[in-house]
Amino acid sequence: MRVVNLTPHEVRVVDEEARVIRSWPSAPRPARVEAARVPLSELDGIPLMAERRTRAANLPEPEEGVWFIVSSVVGSAHPERDDLLVPSDLVRDGKGVVTACRSFVLTSGFARRVVGPSP
Repeated sequence: MRVVNLTPHEVRVVDEEARVIRSWPSAPRPARVEAARVPLSELDGIPLMAERRTRAANLPEPEEGVWFIVSSVVGSAHPERDDLLVPSDLVRDGKGVVTACRSFVLTSGFARRVVGPSP
């Protein structure tokens, strides 16, 4: 199966010893979700907003035999897709910057049926 990275970052998968197993270069045109925010009220002077997210821009249609690496925001905006991989079990450096991941998460309906309902 082919894997295409649709994030603005290089994606590296590492094993338990932090050895790189696979990596994919950043996307020149990453998949992005836009958000429209509407003020609701305030909480102790802090604005409370409602947010409506759009469908992802630059997200290709599903292709047989292709997985797409996307951000968690893009994955959650498209729960109907069974071909989206979200980096998980993130590895961070000493400054807290993500440098790699150890796995991918499927956020699709299929994955939820396998795991079962949320507690």
